[in-house]
Amino acid sequence: MMKRKIGALLAFVLLAGFLLPGSGKVAAADEVRKGEVVFADAGWDSNRFHNAVAGTIAEKVYGYTWTEMAGSTPILHEGLLKGEIDVHMEVWTDNIATYKNDLAKGKLMELGTNFDDDDQGFYVPRYVIEGDKERGIEPLAPDLRTVKDLLKYKDLFRDPENPSKGRIYGAIPGWAIDTIMHNKFLAYGFDQDFIYFRPGSDAALSAALSSAYEKGEPVVGYYWEPTWLMGKYDFVLLEDEPFNPDTYEQGLTALPAVNVTIAASNDFGKDPANKELITFLSKYRTSSKLTSEALAYMQDTGPDYRTAALWFIEENKELVREWVGDDGIAKLEGEDQEEEKKSFFAGFPFRLPLDVDKFDSSVRQFASSTEGFFGAIRNFLNSVISGIEFVLDAIPWFIMLTLVFFLGWRSSGSIGKGILYVLLLSFIGAVGLWEMMNETLSIVITSVIVSLALGFPIGILVSTSETVERFVKPVLDTMQTMPVFVYLIPALLFFGLGKAPAVIATTIYAIVPIIRMTTLGINQIDKEILEAAKAYGATYMQALVKVKIPQAMPAIMTGVNQTIMMAVSMVVTTSMIGASGLGMEVLTSVNRIEMGRGLVSGASVVILAVILDRFSQGLAKRKGGEKHE
Repeated sequence: MMKRKIGALLAFVLLAGFLLPGSGKVAAADEVRKGEVVFADAGWDSNRFHNAVAGTIAEKVYGYTWTEMAGSTPILHEGLLKGEIDVHMEVWTDNIATYKNDLAKGKLMELGTNFDDDDQGFYVPRYVIEGDKERGIEPLAPDLRTVKDLLKYKDLFRDPENPSKGRIYGAIPGWAIDTIMHNKFLAYGFDQDFIYFRPGSDAALSAALSSAYEKGEPVVGYYWEPTWLMGKYDFVLLEDEPFNPDTYEQGLTALPAVNVTIAASNDFGKDPANKELITFLSKYRTSSKLTSEALAYMQDTGPDYRTAALWFIEENKELVREWVGDDGIAKLEGEDQEEEKKSFFAGFPFRLPLDVDKFDSSVRQFASSTEGFFGAIRNFLNSVISGIEFVLDAIPWFIMLTLVFFLGWRSSGSIGKGILYVLLLSFIGAVGLWEMMNETLSIVITSVIVSLALGFPIGILVSTSETVERFVKPVLDTMQTMPVFVYLIPALLFFGLGKAPAVIATTIYAIVPIIRMTTLGINQIDKEILEAAKAYGATYMQALVKVKIPQAMPAIMTGVNQTIMMAVSMVVTTSMIGASGLGMEVLTSVNRIEMGRGLVSGASVVILAVILDRFSQGLAKRKGGEKHE
């Protein structure tokens, strides 16, 4: 028996030896595995592509493993300074306000320039100027050549939220270039007839430009090269005044090409063990043209970044030879560099052949074909939001504070709490965020109205049938547990950027509580009360209106309260798709790592949430009290 156990144990060990990762590969005699390199992933394709090229060479030539850490540009820069990130392959130095100062103080190591022949500025699709016969598009602005020429075309680039003005998509909030582009917007007098629209994120900006291009619509906005968007679509950079280093930051001239550098943390760069890798990274240099070619290759063939990196290395072998020498090229071409066999237990053994690109394409085509329908909804929501915001702006601050005091007093029964709410709201005005508060309130109020208008009847419907409830419950569970960022995608694709898609995304997120609590409140009504109503000859509608809804009102009001709270919680998230207000102020402070600004704007959101919560809770308690009177 003992021999059998020992034999079984040996067999298991041998089997595990074959199945464990790397068991199928014999390391070269001179191969020494080193540590892991953490590359910065700022979210755009060119950054990830250069990470893959450098990571592949670090792995195959120098024996490192590598990974990426994702984040926004300012967050990643802060991580580089702290040593949490080892290498940043694509530092857009002009977009980091503190970069030059940090470099001068020795807080990081600049290894060299990746490329410096990139363009940036305001772009328009070529068909806007020249037309497109294949797509049946006539020239819309044949005289448009320069940035200043845009002043003649406010009606062409009409803002969906404010049709009396045009819209220019600006840079990403928190990027240093955003300040320059906004200065240009003001210096050239665009503020009279145009809206400088901050998209919230680079993904939202690219979605806005690509969506307009695919629909053949006129659009103008800030963008940069090299990017997949510029590789795939034909955009034209508008001309500007000749570059002047003394005045371009005031927005008075064309922008210079940004020196896109490669940087390393001091901890990683000064470690003697990393000397060879640092030497390679110091020699690493490409161009905007080479990067665009690689991104175009990815767009046409659809491989992952690592595959694109291998293609790039093969296509530009002489350039790579300058980086790693003949020995490095030999290792890149070596036969012993086959991929390791993964253990059966190390990962899932198979994958479904899902074509997510085809799905995305289908959704985009559907969005394009239904533009009229969704455009009408967007225009309606914009009208409602604008109307509410107009009313809020028209109310003098002292009247608003009086209303808050009265509502606080009546909802809580305490004069002291009414005064407290007035003081809290006064703080928002005192720090200069009153107008932003009104913008945020207009989005929240509209979202709550839509949520209640849809959720209340759905809740009643669900309460009438167990079959309907079994169908709706998993849908609600999914809506409640889905990451909130996912809601931004359909809102963006079907409704564009701005406050209307923010309302749509917020409604999807906030509608669940009112549906659940309405259903729960009606289902918990004492059956004897319903039987008594039927005995007195009440019809279904009479029983619903005069018995069920009044009896369920406490639960319904709790649902209203939770819907309001969830709507407020989406404020910051929806700023990523261009919803202005307090959320945009929070997003900007995060992107710029401005703690004071973030605390002030964040506190304002909290104050708004607390006041709305107390008012709605007070109303719910009053309704509950009326029920028992």
